[in-house]
Amino acid sequence: MRLSPYLQQGFIRFELETRSDPPEEEDYDREKHVAGVKQAVIRELAGLLAETGLVGNANKLFLDLWNREKKASTAVGHGIAIPHIRSRQVKDVILGFARSREGYEFAAPDGEKVHFFIVIVGPAYDPDRYLKIYKAVSGMFRYDGIRERLFEASTEGEVFRLFDGNF
Repeated sequence: MRLSPYLQQGFIRFELETRSDPPEEEDYDREKHVAGVKQAVIRELAGLLAETGLVGNANKLFLDLWNREKKASTAVGHGIAIPHIRSRQVKDVILGFARSREGYEFAAPDGEKVHFFIVIVGPAYDPDRYLKIYKAVSGMFRYDGIRERLFEASTEGEVFRLFDGNF
């Protein structure tokens, strides 16, 4: 399935800006810190999509994504997270891609830091296409070298080609 129609120009961030440095405190609570980092990353991803002008209310989208994340981590392992939600804040399915070279603790099942975030937001009334896109996004990471090529990508065109299955 071609994914690039849903991942348009401006939907890509090559380096997330969220800081993840743990505080230097004696009573440091790692679980709270990870939750705070996750919340900040989700807010940044919602903002990335909102910048496209295709989101009704950026704050409500953030809350939709954050409430979904609180139910269960969207980190799938191998450095990948796929935050996803059906929301009234969009009229069509949109994808966003963001990368972090340093990576974030994101409660991944394998314990690895997450470097790649593919956010999927679909309209509340279209579950079928939303699920097909989720399946295609999760399936693309089964191909050898896809993570490395996404890590090395420096232009939106390179990312678009990878999201179209041109590995």
